[in-house]
Amino acid sequence: MLQTVGHYRIIRKVGEGGMGVVYEAEDARLGRTVAIKMIHETKEEPLARERLWREARSAASVNHPNVCQIYDVGEIKGEPYLVMELLEGEPLSARILRGSMPLGEAVPVALGVLTALAALHGRGVLHRDLKPSNVFLTPHGVKLLDFGLARRTRAAAAVLAGGGDFGERSLTMPGMLVGTPRYMSPEQLQGEEIDERADVFAAGAILFEMLAGKPAFGGKTPVEVYHAVLQEQPPALAGTVAIGAVNRIIFRAMAKKREERYEKAEGMAEDLRRVLLAPGAESAVSARPMKRLIVLPFRMLKADAEIDYLSSSLADAISCSLSGLGSLLVRSSLTASRFAGSEVDLRQIASEAEVDAVLTGTLLRAGETIRVSTQLVEAPSGTVVWSHAFQVPMRELFSVEESVTGQVVKSLSLPLTATEEQRLRHDVPASPTAYEFYLRGSQQGHAPDKWLIARDLFQRSVEEDPRYAPAWARLGRCHWLVGKYIGDFHENREKAEAALRRALDLNPDLPMAHHLVANIEVQLGRSREVMRRLLARARTQWNEPDLFAGLVTACRFCGLLEASVAAHEQARRLDPKIITSVKFTYTFLGDHERAMEELDGDIPFNNSLFLARGGREAEALEILRGGGEIPGHGRGMWSALVALLEGRREDALAEIELFQPDFLDPEAECTLAMALARLGAKKRALQSLRLSVERGFHCFPAFARDPWLDSLRTEPEFRNILLEVETLHRAAAAVFLEEKGDRLLGVGVIS
Repeated sequence: MLQTVGHYRIIRKVGEGGMGVVYEAEDARLGRTVAIKMIHETKEEPLARERLWREARSAASVNHPNVCQIYDVGEIKGEPYLVMELLEGEPLSARILRGSMPLGEAVPVALGVLTALAALHGRGVLHRDLKPSNVFLTPHGVKLLDFGLARRTRAAAAVLAGGGDFGERSLTMPGMLVGTPRYMSPEQLQGEEIDERADVFAAGAILFEMLAGKPAFGGKTPVEVYHAVLQEQPPALAGTVAIGAVNRIIFRAMAKKREERYEKAEGMAEDLRRVLLAPGAESAVSARPMKRLIVLPFRMLKADAEIDYLSSSLADAISCSLSGLGSLLVRSSLTASRFAGSEVDLRQIASEAEVDAVLTGTLLRAGETIRVSTQLVEAPSGTVVWSHAFQVPMRELFSVEESVTGQVVKSLSLPLTATEEQRLRHDVPASPTAYEFYLRGSQQGHAPDKWLIARDLFQRSVEEDPRYAPAWARLGRCHWLVGKYIGDFHENREKAEAALRRALDLNPDLPMAHHLVANIEVQLGRSREVMRRLLARARTQWNEPDLFAGLVTACRFCGLLEASVAAHEQARRLDPKIITSVKFTYTFLGDHERAMEELDGDIPFNNSLFLARGGREAEALEILRGGGEIPGHGRGMWSALVALLEGRREDALAEIELFQPDFLDPEAECTLAMALARLGAKKRALQSLRLSVERGFHCFPAFARDPWLDSLRTEPEFRNILLEVETLHRAAAAVFLEEKGDRLLGVGVIS
């Protein structure tokens, strides 16, 4: 071993990596202990030499307490060495190996990293290789290390002589990846030009790893890691409200599209500082990665028309029983249905549904008994966690749901609260016949042409077992849909409310009932109360994607458009495939392109309306003309929109007058007012706009900005409406702040 390097006396070797070695040494001139970094003698030595010089220049360009200080550089026998402060402590990677870090320990570390990045970025320097081994924990705080891959930002390089990185030639060939893939942003992996947001991405990945105790992106091979970074999201973290706020910060920092990330490290740091003030941010509070499960439709081993309904409905019932558990995210039955009828490809399911575990099953009837085989497997590895076969009489099918949910909880080691344990035992039907009607209704309830059949089946279920809460909840949904789109609105509305209230009386913690009640009450003009209740529930049940989907609508009805978008983003973090009403929010924000990105094929009328609002009227007409037979109330709206887009003003007005608009929810009434204003029917438009406000649509930004209302802006009545809705909007904003919505969603309130 070397004895001296210049005027430094080597004491011991303290570390070694692929490119170099670090020694502890004594500075004979100043009498202090330092660290000396030297490169290995390898065939890549010229490249290593230049990276060592780059590290020296990069670190020396920033004087910051969270950046390892450079004292000196030199050469011995033609070999460069770097002299820097000797740090006491350990790398963050070593700390993570001992387990996940509590929130109160992890957030200060992240803040140290971010403040160091802010200083580097302020000097036009990108780190490009941020990872736990390059973050050093000392008794006095965080130190950022290893700037061998650092480079100037494009803006900083442009003002330097020669325009290069620190005045040096590039050390990588075009297309060459530099850095550590697990912490590299998608654009960095794809060889694109990067900026400060690439380092922010890495900071988010490090924060996740500190809290979860494992990397944000798994994979045993580089190809698997690349795919995870480019296509997958890390699981949400479970814990307190403060953990939920950190989730939002992490997912924003690690957004796939750089324009959706924090623009600067300081912005992420500001949000993290607020987290430390939130309830549940004590140093001992820990997080855990939430398990993500999908229950696939059960496969029929033999075609059997008598029990075919069980394929989807039994899987749906199991999903509903498990949904709402604080440590589990269950993908919707709609997502699961996309994989029905095909061979189980765990890699595809893990990637597309973003899950860690898959529950599969098969069904085979033999006389009056059914053989049910179930298997819980890890995804994408295929490791079997649990498997079991049940031979049950047809009349005891409900025992399968109860047994499977219990085994899933046990096999995934899910921690349950007392309330959750009670809820899992709560919704067991007393009547096998009631359960059969419930399962048959669940099979029918998703298709509009089967709503009446589903309604009757759920009605028979509650007649057989009046205390079975899930059947009451689904009956309420069917009454609402039938009333809104097919039958008598007022009669069905009353039945829907009564059924949903009955469900909540029987089980106050039934997530399905809460979400359905919220959706109906918003459309009945109670958006402010719904928003208050959902925000309060989010403080303890923040991992329910449907809850945040409900907030998307409630916040929009209150005029809190940024909050509505933030609620959508949180719902998507929890369930990337969930469909929310955010497209309406985007269109009221005037962002028609993003509205059209959220279009789905289920409601052609809405899709055509968004296209028309975005100026793509020819495409909207094409959808409307190919729509086929339109049921119930929808015929009049459909015909009116066709006439409006074809320029047939009188026909459009006639169609609007023909259908009875009293079934419209207040948001639809506002849209009708906008269409009437565009047609020049000012008096009729103002009537609809007034009705919209009276029924509970208080979206002040839409009233104030939407161009379809421009023909009304000089009307005194419009000004009166605008003043009234602004007052209501501000009252809702006060409720949002009172319920800490700004902290939960990370946005302000005035749009």
